Order: sequence, then C-alpha cells, then structure tokens
Amino acid sequence: MDGLPAGVSDEIEKIVTSEGLELVHIDYRRQGRSYLLRIDIDKDGGVALEDCEQISHQVSAWLDVEDPVPGEYELQVSSPGLDRKFYKDSDYRKFLGRLVRVKTSKPIRGLHVIVGRLNQFDGKQIVVTDPKMKKDSDYVIPMEDIKETRLEVEI
Repeated sequence: MDGLPAGVSDEIEKIVTSEGLELVHIDYRRQGRSYLLRIDIDKDGGVALEDCEQISHQVSAWLDVEDPVPGEYELQVSSPGLDRKFYKDSDYRKFLGRLVRVKTSKPIRGLHVIVGRLNQFDGKQIVVTDPKMKKDSDYVIPMEDIKETRLEVEI
C-alpha cells in the first residue's frame, strides 16, 4: 500500500470484519492525476453485490468524516475474483487442495510457472502436485522464490 496513511488499513479492516467479511487486500496507487483505493473482500460462499455496496458506503462515510487520505481518490470495493491472488500465509492454508498457478523468480526443475494442486504449506515452502506428471509430480517451492500465487479456475 504505497503511501496510504497510517491507521487507514486498520480501520478499513475493522469495518470489513465487523460485517462478517474477510479483508483480502487493500491497494492504494496512483491512477492518472488521482489515486485508486481498492478494497478486496471475501466470505464463505462468495461476496454478493450487496456486500460490496455495504462496505463501500461504510468505508466512504468513515473516509469522509475522518479525511485521512489526502487528495482525490476513487474508492472501489470488490471480490478478489475466481482467480484470486494470494497475499498472506493464511491464503495458503485456506486453499490447501485447490488448483493453483505459481510464478517463481527462480526456475523450479526448469519451470517459472507451475500449475497443480496445493498439497502442503509449512510457512517456509509449498508443495504443488501436477497430476499430469506420471512420476516426480511434486514441486517443492520455497516461499522466498514465489513471485505470485493465484487460484486456477476449475471448470
């Protein structure tokens, strides 16, 4: 969160969790001449439009009263999407057993992108199993080598 004033993310998290929702991520960045403040929320079973509207109204009211963010900005509240990005260790625990796409900074057995089931997470590394591989289907990936992990959409 580049340049977001101190305490703003904590207050947004309080608002989101008070409604029984999970704060997935806050993104605050320059967009043209102003800024974009994007809040991704989630809950079991998925987020409805009404959830986004409710959080948008509450956060907007708080921002209007407290005025902690200088200048112009656009507020967006949305779900993280079907191919949601992982931001925290809890994401790895929550989505064990799900199909993921992992991009790495160093090649893992010659690959920079690995798609498979997230089978293990211990805080230091993950194990992704590629069911298409007949032998040696497990890829052990150190957390420090992960550039991005996303859920892979399963149809």
